[in-house]
Formats: sequence, C-alpha cells, structure tokens
Amino acid sequence: MRRGIQAACALALMLTVCVAARAEKVRQLKPQGYVSDFAGVIDPGTQEKLTALCQEVNRKLNAQIAVVTVHTTEGVPLDEFSINLAEKWGVGPKTNDRGVMILLVVNDHKYRIEVGYGLEGVLPDGLVGYIGREAVPLLQQGNYSGALLLWTTRVAKAIAAGR
Repeated sequence: MRRGIQAACALALMLTVCVAARAEKVRQLKPQGYVSDFAGVIDPGTQEKLTALCQEVNRKLNAQIAVVTVHTTEGVPLDEFSINLAEKWGVGPKTNDRGVMILLVVNDHKYRIEVGYGLEGVLPDGLVGYIGREAVPLLQQGNYSGALLLWTTRVAKAIAAGR
C-alpha cells in the first residue's frame, strides 16, 4: 500500500514538472517578430501570411498587431497575462497606442484579443467578441493556424475600415 502511494506521488511530481516546463511566464517571453508561436501550433505557411499581414497593417495603417501563442498562463488570469505581456512588449506605437495582441493559450483552451486605447473606437468590445467567437469552430477542430489567421484578418480589416 505504501509503495503504491509513493508511486502515485512520484507520478504526480513528474506530471507537475512536465507541465511547469511547458508553461510560459510573461517576464521570460521575448517577441519573435509580429508572430511569436511559443506553443508551436502555427504552420509555416500561415506564419508567413500572418507576418505579411501584420507588416502591412504597421506600414499602411500605423498600427501594430502581435500574434502570440503560449501553452498556459500557469493560472494567471487571462486578462492579466495578456495586458502584462502587451505592456512589457510595447505593442503599438507609444505615441498613439494603436496596438492589438491576439493571444491563444492552447492548453488552457482560452484566447484573448487585447486592444490598445488608440484602437478602442475601431475595435469595440462587441466587435472583438464577435471576431473571437467566429473562430471557435476552428479551435474546436484544432485548427489553430486557421483561427489565428481569421482573427488577424478580421482585426486588420476593422483597423483599415476605421483608420
């Protein structure tokens, strides 16, 4: 009986260590360009499309979109994690705060589209919520690349329409 409890404890410890090794902390994350795929879920073709779209938004519309995937927030509330990351990275030009962070937390099955103050009129909460929900079927299929491309395209179109 004692040996079984010890084995169960050892297994629990190993699982905890494995999960912790895959968890990301905001202070440890460094941007990898417009697309930071820490969870490794974006296919190369989609990554190229996302990067090109984000570059175009930056160049033509004076706004920045950062696309980020992580495994987990380690229990940190999603809004706190995304705000801290967006602030740490300085998403959006400082002069006008026209930045958007699209965050996908794969293992936690969560996402968030964090909008800077300079784009709140163009991307109000209702529209951002709609854009997010639109990709839920893709997420349920495990099509993370498709969901991220859909979100980024919709956000870019809204910024272009609202300038």
